[in-house]
Amino acid sequence: MMTDREFLERIKSLYEKDGGMIVRLAEKGGKVRTWILKNQEELKEEKTEMIPEKWKERIRKLYQKASLSGTAMDWDEDGGFLFLENAEKEDRIVICGAGYVGHALAKLSVFTGIRTIVLEDREYFAELAKKSGAHEVICLPFDEAVRSLNDEKNTAYVVMTRGHAYDQKCLMEIAKKESYYTGMMGSRTRAAMMREELEKAGIDREWTKRLHAPIGLKIGAQTPEEIAVSVMAEILQERSKAGCSMKTGYEVFRHALENIQEGERFVLSTILERRGSAPRKEGTHFIVSESGNCFGTIGGGKLEADIVRASQEMMKQGEDWRIEESDLNNRDAADEGLVCGGHVKVLMETGKNR
Repeated sequence: MMTDREFLERIKSLYEKDGGMIVRLAEKGGKVRTWILKNQEELKEEKTEMIPEKWKERIRKLYQKASLSGTAMDWDEDGGFLFLENAEKEDRIVICGAGYVGHALAKLSVFTGIRTIVLEDREYFAELAKKSGAHEVICLPFDEAVRSLNDEKNTAYVVMTRGHAYDQKCLMEIAKKESYYTGMMGSRTRAAMMREELEKAGIDREWTKRLHAPIGLKIGAQTPEEIAVSVMAEILQERSKAGCSMKTGYEVFRHALENIQEGERFVLSTILERRGSAPRKEGTHFIVSESGNCFGTIGGGKLEADIVRASQEMMKQGEDWRIEESDLNNRDAADEGLVCGGHVKVLMETGKNR
């Protein structure tokens, strides 16, 4: 099962390294079986020989959909199911410059749950940046600091150093890397000047067109904190357009491992399917510990209360897994502030220390 210690450790490593596909299969009357694929080609290898051939073909058909949208689902006629979940490396934001706005943005990024890296070439400001809660602070000349980073497509770069020349050094290096967002703080005049200078230095014009400068959504921001909010909102907007939805799986699986290490039982719930106005999408995870503590959210309100009750029931009765269905009728939906009702199917699995 996916909630065994071994699988949880392997899944957590997917988010820390190069990612992969989590495949879960349940046939009528059987257990939920889990495989981890680094790529689609592994379906041809011996280690997947335990996957029934009829399901292998379905996995091939669903793989591309799961890669693009995050999950893919297929139900069998006899009630079994196949669920693919794309576990990509966790998102990160790289902030070049630890001034007032950079510091505020780092705090907001951490609060949002995104891995946050701050680059700063002055020791004093680098030390201050550590107080923002940033996961990593690199104190090097800006061009060297950017070059030192691994090239990861799930990255947003924000350039807000103390001067035009430093911004240019950052952007010259960032242009060589993959990202779904690059933004630079500055006026329209300075942004136009920067684009012209970058193109003269050999940076492709298509790349400079994609540069977000001036930075942030137009919300009339004035203070460092307000500017940080406008920038963060723009990053989230662009991430959604690029199909890079936030990877919350890393924290959930890390928390599940902590429960196992502490000897506490838990139930891991995953949304398999939703219809109507159910608030959270497929692939959303939620943990309920035996002590009653919860981690993550599956939508709140009636749905979450139903899942908490079912989790406690499963642990009491010693169930390994079940599929729970929850309906929000019109009255329930009104109580939850939704426009209309929704229907959700949730896979629930008990954690195992083995």
